Amino acid sequence: MKLATAINANIYRAIVPTLKLADISSASLLDTLLSNGVASRTDALPYVVFYVSELPTTKRKPYEGQRGWTFGRGNAEDKRVNRILNNIFVDVNADTKKPKTSKKTDKVAQLKSAFEKLTSAERRRFLLSLNHSLVQA
Repeated sequence: MKLATAINANIYRAIVPTLKLADISSASLLDTLLSNGVASRTDALPYVVFYVSELPTTKRKPYEGQRGWTFGRGNAEDKRVNRILNNIFVDVNADTKKPKTSKKTDKVAQLKSAFEKLTSAERRRFLLSLNHSLVQA
């Protein structure tokens, strides 16, 4: 096996316990939550926010927003809440998301679409400048 020769055996033996813990932890944590009636990220969110709010390193107070309890967006507490939720509720479709645009985009179609979005005055001005540049060439 090529992969086995590419890794350091001592390092591998040292990190196997951590890998095993990472492999089974989200399933065991989810089982604990399910047995207590917490079945989704939405159900778990207030509990995780409350847990993070009780930590000594927490600087912000949570508040109830439109979508439930939160610390706001983008701060350290919000990132910690999301990290905890992501460790428990693994998104099985995370690796299979398709790009929003195709890499084989037709340039002519893009130009036509952009031209159609112009106002009539902008179209006339564009066509005149295009005609002028073609005459000079």
